[in-house]
Amino acid sequence: MYDVKKIQEGAVLGAIYGLLLMLTLFVPGSELVTIFLMPIPFVIYTTHHGYKSTLVLGVIVTLLSFLIAFVISVPLTILAVLGGTMIGQAIHKKRHAYETWAMGTVGVTIGLVTLFVLIQLITQINLVDHYQELVEESMVTSQTMLTSIGMDISPEEINLIEEEMKNIINLLPSILVIFAIAITFVTQWTSYKLLNWKESKNLKFPPFRMLQLPKTIIWIYLITIMFTWFQLDPTSNLAFSVMNVTNLIGILMGLQGISFVLFYFYHKRSSVAVPIIIIIFSIVFLPVGLYMLRIIGIIDIGFGLRERLGNKK
Repeated sequence: MYDVKKIQEGAVLGAIYGLLLMLTLFVPGSELVTIFLMPIPFVIYTTHHGYKSTLVLGVIVTLLSFLIAFVISVPLTILAVLGGTMIGQAIHKKRHAYETWAMGTVGVTIGLVTLFVLIQLITQINLVDHYQELVEESMVTSQTMLTSIGMDISPEEINLIEEEMKNIINLLPSILVIFAIAITFVTQWTSYKLLNWKESKNLKFPPFRMLQLPKTIIWIYLITIMFTWFQLDPTSNLAFSVMNVTNLIGILMGLQGISFVLFYFYHKRSSVAVPIIIIIFSIVFLPVGLYMLRIIGIIDIGFGLRERLGNKK
């Protein structure tokens, strides 16, 4: 026997998603906002009914999206369904907010990779090669412009800048994950607000000072750092993986460092302005500030600084 209320809710939320998709496709600039909102209908549906029902709804919505604009609508729908389902399932299972964030990030990352791959397959355009061509064209244009105003740059300097810009593409996995972290956070926060408003729930992120990464992440970081001591072939998959893992974990360690700075000054009952000034100073003076935050994060996780502070209280 069919659950009429479940079907009705699925139809309403599917229609809301369709409106958001149409807005994204046909209103320029709207995607800057809707990319965070499109997973929310699936978050809400999964929160109420679990992931199995949402996947059925997702398949139906994906098939319907073929009728709108196949090239981009299907990848966007897959992104919204995966991200929304992972966040919603974590809420459905009453997971911790940061655990929900991690699960949602996995879903959104898979969605972004799917989006990237499908766009290349459908359009038959290699985005990596296209980016490298743009870099070469921009360097030629920049060199011509600088020469016209009397500034000469040696070919060696041009080649060095060009190589650095092309190397950015090697960080594509890291970039996708960073985007996924940001998208998931905004989507999850907005979903919390909607569910709290409509259903009188008390969903919220705990204070950022309470963020605590697992100790295993230090061992992963140390192992990848050890690989950097060897002369790896820059074009190898191993070097590619090591570079992305170290960058991603480095960012996480930096976030852990920021969390500890906030925790420390909160523990000391200092003015909130003090840690904010320190964090801003660290971010402005990159990369030194970021390295300092990473070190603080590593020490915090590895040596249990918070527990030590608590024992001294």
